[in-house]
Amino acid sequence: MKRLARLMLLLIPGWQLVSQHVQPLIPDATSEDFGRVIYQTYERESPRATLEVILTQGKGAGSLYVPNSVNASKGLMPAGGYEVLEVGGKRAILETQSNLPIALAVDVGDNVALTLESASLSREEILKVAEETLSSWKNTKSD
Repeated sequence: MKRLARLMLLLIPGWQLVSQHVQPLIPDATSEDFGRVIYQTYERESPRATLEVILTQGKGAGSLYVPNSVNASKGLMPAGGYEVLEVGGKRAILETQSNLPIALAVDVGDNVALTLESASLSREEILKVAEETLSSWKNTKSD
């Protein structure tokens, strides 16, 4: 939980947190904590961009499923706009579709998944932001 709190307050270099909403994964669970979903919106002034961050944490969320590869013939997802890769040593899947914002979902481990989504960032930019975020988080884990 301590690591989650640090990630919630993480400052992404060059970005400003403009909104945050935290909600339990199972709102009516009174006796057990199944985890939470944290929604954050960041903005950057130059060049102007918006970044949506969604963090899921807890046993109710479980681990993010990242396939070994993307194969359209198996029916999991179409191969065209998806790429399985590693970001900061963590398995991830990147979605790039011409009519949708770019999205990157990272299996951080310990039942934590980090999703970054933006209509104004390139593939390279969103990967860089994810690397910086994970690197900053790793550096705070031992504190």
